[in-house]
Amino acid sequence: MANAVKSIAKYIRNSEDSPDAEALRDLCLALESGEPFDLARLYDMKSKAFDLALAVLEEWRFDRHVLERRLQKYLIQEES
Repeated sequence: MANAVKSIAKYIRNSEDSPDAEALRDLCLALESGEPFDLARLYDMKSKAFDLALAVLEEWRFDRHVLERRLQKYLIQEES
């Protein structure tokens, strides 16, 4: 998630008080903590912020998949 997070951090620094920056911040916190996030907030975002939100979701999903596969591999090795 590093690339998207860096881009989002830069976006937030440049647009601290915007609703889009707040929504991106909340999305990142929700993904990190497992808390719910209202996806309807994405609809109101400007194009750049929306693209960043999709990028962080894509990277988050990939990272979760990799972690899950590593965990499964570890558990299989433990059983052997």
